[in-house]
Amino acid sequence: MSDLGAIGIGTILAGRYELVGEVALGSLGTVYEAVDRAVGGRVAVKVLHARYLSNDSVRRRFRREGAVLKALDHPAIVPLLELGVDDDGVVYLVTEYVAGPTLAQRLAAGPLTMEEVDALVAAVCGGVGAAHAHGVLHADLKPGNILWGSGASEASPRVVDFSASKILGLDRLTATGEISGTPAYMAPEVLTGKADVDERIDVYGLGALLYEALSGKPPFQEAHVGKLLMKIDAGDCLPLDAVAEVPAKVAHVIARAMHHEKGQRYASVGELEAAWREAREG
Repeated sequence: MSDLGAIGIGTILAGRYELVGEVALGSLGTVYEAVDRAVGGRVAVKVLHARYLSNDSVRRRFRREGAVLKALDHPAIVPLLELGVDDDGVVYLVTEYVAGPTLAQRLAAGPLTMEEVDALVAAVCGGVGAAHAHGVLHADLKPGNILWGSGASEASPRVVDFSASKILGLDRLTATGEISGTPAYMAPEVLTGKADVDERIDVYGLGALLYEALSGKPPFQEAHVGKLLMKIDAGDCLPLDAVAEVPAKVAHVIARAMHHEKGQRYASVGELEAAWREAREG
């Protein structure tokens, strides 16, 4: 049993998951490190914020994140172990626990090396490409949604947080006045509603993520939301090779991935990955 108003360290959900540490605070819920008392291992538990328990729309989004994770099977996507509701009505997701920092935390120490970005591109393109094959758009790719891992010899990036995901053929894939995601990394058509959205919103998001991974700073830096949206819509950011020491071919790949007109971007993350490899080999 758990008190809805007192979920935190020490809480035991469903008589099984003991919350032992807070990992991240998100818009829909809080992610905790937990001990699975049934098997003794560590897991990650995402608990829906109590203020949303009576909000049917948010509850559906939360449950759908669980359904999406259950459907996806790729080593670069953290797998779902359980979607549940305990006796007190607490709604939660249980996933594999991944030790180590997020990419955002890793970038606090400086930009990635080219070799690290190679691993990032392969992992994210693989995981997001698998999601696209199931008709799922991640729609919120950003450094905070990439687990960097703690491997001693090499990085093992993993994609997390499908709470803003969109389902091709089910969602209304145009702007509705409500933004689910992080504007600084979102494609212009998501923010403005000027065009329907498709897989290319994740091509854009990955391009913005790679820009920051290579330069140490996001492509758009503007505190005023209105001005930020105007800059994104116009594609008004400095070229990558103006802010980081990268080959011109690499900068071109990022610029095309982030093009403000979706028709000028790569058609898929697979195309982006192939272009990245070609730029690196050239």
